[in-house]
Amino acid sequence: MTKQRNYTLGSMSKIITKNILIIGILTILGAVIGGLYANNKKTTNYFADSTVMINADLNNTDYKNSALLAEKGMMKTYEEIAGNQESMLTAKKYLPKEMRKSLTVEEMMSAVKVNSSPDSLILNFSVKTENSTDSVEIANAVAKAATLILPKYSQNNNTVKVLTRANKKNINSNTTPSVKKYIVMGASLGLLVGLIFSFSITTWKHM
Repeated sequence: MTKQRNYTLGSMSKIITKNILIIGILTILGAVIGGLYANNKKTTNYFADSTVMINADLNNTDYKNSALLAEKGMMKTYEEIAGNQESMLTAKKYLPKEMRKSLTVEEMMSAVKVNSSPDSLILNFSVKTENSTDSVEIANAVAKAATLILPKYSQNNNTVKVLTRANKKNINSNTTPSVKKYIVMGASLGLLVGLIFSFSITTWKHM
């Protein structure tokens, strides 16, 4: 019959001390593997923003409030139009020559997110790519395209103007995954494996 081994705090400390080298090696190995994995998978995304405003000319109508509400009611539609294929095709014309060759319309649509603030006539274009220059150029190109395309759908023949342009000074970036985080996770996993291995060997020897 196999004897059940009960561990006390003292016996656990002895096991850990006896196997400290193995535990240490596995902890370091886990940290190295975690760091290498994160570094290999590491990517940096760059975020650039531009905005356009529906320039509602309410002086030309006797129904100022109705006209304003009509334009506000169109904002969700403008979001969809500004991000569709027609708009991206127009925006592509305003990209530098090399970017026009390398980027597809589908890639531009995937990179661009269009949204509007509640109760406003402002559209925001947020662009995410793995190249800071690409993000800035695309953000400004889609904003320019919106000034040409959106007026076609305005119920009051309003114009659209660029409110803010993207530039290298206000671009944001985000790098994932975190190398430090994966090093800590790898070390923790290595430590756990080392402890399990140490206690398993000790238990097996006393069976």
